[in-house]
Amino acid sequence: MARNAIDRLSARKERAAVRLGIGIDEVESLPFDLSRLESEGIFMNIDCRGFGCLVRQLEWKALGVKLPEDAAVRVSPPRAGLLPDVYRNKLMRGAAQAHHALNRYSFRFTLCETVWGTSEYKWIPWGAFEQFETEYLKANETLAAAKAETLGNYDDILTVLQDSFYKLAEDSADRFQATTSEPFDRAEFINAVAAQAIGMVPTPAMIRDGLTIEMRPKVVILGSEVAAEQKLTRELRLEATRAETETRAVEIEAKTRNNIERLKVAGFEEDQRREREVKERIRDMKIEAARREAEEAVSPIKEGLAQIAARICEAAQEMSVRLKDANFVPGSLAKRARQMCEWYSLMNFTGDDSLEDVLAKLQDAAGREAKQRSPEEMRDALNDVLRATTVQSRKLLDEDRLSALEL
Repeated sequence: MARNAIDRLSARKERAAVRLGIGIDEVESLPFDLSRLESEGIFMNIDCRGFGCLVRQLEWKALGVKLPEDAAVRVSPPRAGLLPDVYRNKLMRGAAQAHHALNRYSFRFTLCETVWGTSEYKWIPWGAFEQFETEYLKANETLAAAKAETLGNYDDILTVLQDSFYKLAEDSADRFQATTSEPFDRAEFINAVAAQAIGMVPTPAMIRDGLTIEMRPKVVILGSEVAAEQKLTRELRLEATRAETETRAVEIEAKTRNNIERLKVAGFEEDQRREREVKERIRDMKIEAARREAEEAVSPIKEGLAQIAARICEAAQEMSVRLKDANFVPGSLAKRARQMCEWYSLMNFTGDDSLEDVLAKLQDAAGREAKQRSPEEMRDALNDVLRATTVQSRKLLDEDRLSALEL
């Protein structure tokens, strides 16, 4: 390790000599080792915030003084406390104790202050840190007690300050009036100066929450540690990239496997769908063939019933034509009507009784005496027979179609 340090030092001196154009022996080395300070103690700063609100800089006009505008020397106005000294000093005492503790138990290193560009941080050895912390806590206790006392008497303090500010404003008005020839409103001047001063007084919230004393430790990060941290960061980033790549590869593999399985399932479902379509087409073809066969093949019973209905319909039409303009029912027509009804009873072997009612009505009208037979009644009966035979023919046709569909 010592050999490596010497080699690095020689390399740095050589680079400097080359850039400067001088010999390597002319380049001096400046040791700067903070490792001991980093391991044996801590750099610390005391941050006291909000105490600037206890003191403010006044304006010359508020003091009743008007300086010449073309003065060669600029004189700054004085600063004034915004709380009575008894309370303001107690509040400031806590911050002073904290800074005193830091100065007592710490060291100043000029080289570190030069490098960092600030003198706020001082180095405390670990052996003295406990005593410093005790003093620091006492300083906070002092500040807390001063805050409580000030807040408890805030109303009285405000009354005292108002009286003091108005007296100051009156004195300022007297001086301003004595040193200037410009006309001004004395009452307005006094009220304005007093109001401005009262407006600068810290509020209870500023005293309670704005005044703080805090430790600000600072850790030194060595160059070697930075290099090691950068190297570790690069290794971790590389490891994370490798792990991410492996994870992505696993995800791609799983996704590919899922896609393959999905394609297999989709292919199987497509084959099943095609098979169902083929079976459905074969079934439709069989049904169509059966329907055509059923249309070609007529049942003997239906054929006989169709012939009976056709014979009766033909005879009824012929008799209806003869009775169209007749005023009486001829005996031959009545006889033929009775014979048609008897023929139906003899020839109906199908067991169908859909024409029984209309034929019975026709037989009743035709079987009366000649004087009692009514042409209107006969025409109505014949029309019923014609309608019944037409309905019967349509029924037979529909039954043939249904039979074909069933097949």
